[in-house]
Amino acid sequence: MANLTSVKNTNVSWDKIETHVFAVGVFEDKSLSDTGKAIDNVLNGQISNALDSGAIKGKSGETTSFYTKKKQIIVVGLGKKDDYKEETLRLAAGTVSKYGISHKLSSLAMEVFGGNASSDYCQALAEGAVLGSYQFLEYKTTDKDIVELESATVLNGNENGLNKGAIIAKGVCYARDINNRPGNYSTPSALAKSAEELGKEGNINVTIFDRDQFTEMGMGGLAGVALGTDEPPKFIIMEYFGASEDEKPVILVGKGLTFDSGGISLKPAERMDEMKYDMCGSGVVFGVMKAIASLKPKMNIVSIIPSTENMGGAKAMKPGDVLTAYNGKTIEVLNTDAEGRLILADGLAYASKHYDPEYILDFATLTGAVLVAL
Repeated sequence: MANLTSVKNTNVSWDKIETHVFAVGVFEDKSLSDTGKAIDNVLNGQISNALDSGAIKGKSGETTSFYTKKKQIIVVGLGKKDDYKEETLRLAAGTVSKYGISHKLSSLAMEVFGGNASSDYCQALAEGAVLGSYQFLEYKTTDKDIVELESATVLNGNENGLNKGAIIAKGVCYARDINNRPGNYSTPSALAKSAEELGKEGNINVTIFDRDQFTEMGMGGLAGVALGTDEPPKFIIMEYFGASEDEKPVILVGKGLTFDSGGISLKPAERMDEMKYDMCGSGVVFGVMKAIASLKPKMNIVSIIPSTENMGGAKAMKPGDVLTAYNGKTIEVLNTDAEGRLILADGLAYASKHYDPEYILDFATLTGAVLVAL
């Protein structure tokens, strides 16, 4: 995982922070924070001059660099002051992290942009810093020019908010890693292994059913889609119980289609490589569970991931076949490329039968037909 793992808080003066880069924010009305004014004073008014001349406009995402004797100063645009909200900090911190990566910096520091150091605003700041630092480097040939952003420090922030934001954003980066891996690496077996690792990390109960087991249980949708692949399919369950037994759980069901060729109803070759992303629904669920393992919320959460490939092997299901889902309903398959609803049906039916959920959320990539409808 190539991204920041934490965002630290400090109360020392900006010029005492052990990093060569410090970022301050400016709104479109040209207003600077007290820290920004102090830095401008050290720079003999260079920031003010740039603002007055229009070289710095303060628009969101804008960056301008200055240099003191000890530090590089990055002035980040925050947009309109009247539009200031949590997202302002998230975007600004993300901009700083991306700037750091593009300029091969290993560490940086920043103020609480806009001055609101509440827990929610600092959470957004940390989320932006971590998300902006993300790089997917797993399969790149070792390159000495690749630099990862290793540390970020916030001046006078809210430590609880920063910690929570970093945990949530690390969950998102974890999901990105799972989703970005190619189909020959991110297999159902690999997802099952990730679930087992999360179980050890965060007191999460993990149950994994293999092909023979879920077929015998009556999961005809998942079993039908999996007929065409030799890659072992899995039905993955992760249970987190952070509240009393009588509190109804929230159920998350994620589509874990690790590669979708369309099956017998074969997709066009163009852009088929992108079908490794057909398991992004399950990636979201994994990201949530990654965050839960650290946040330990006082609630009950169950995640279910039916996972397989959809391939056109000799035993693959055919258009016109009839499958029987876990809830006993029969399904006529008219197009084998409409496989997502088949595996989700078994996941949703299992959740409804074995748990008494407060509600169920399912996560899946949109089918092309929905895109047309939208």
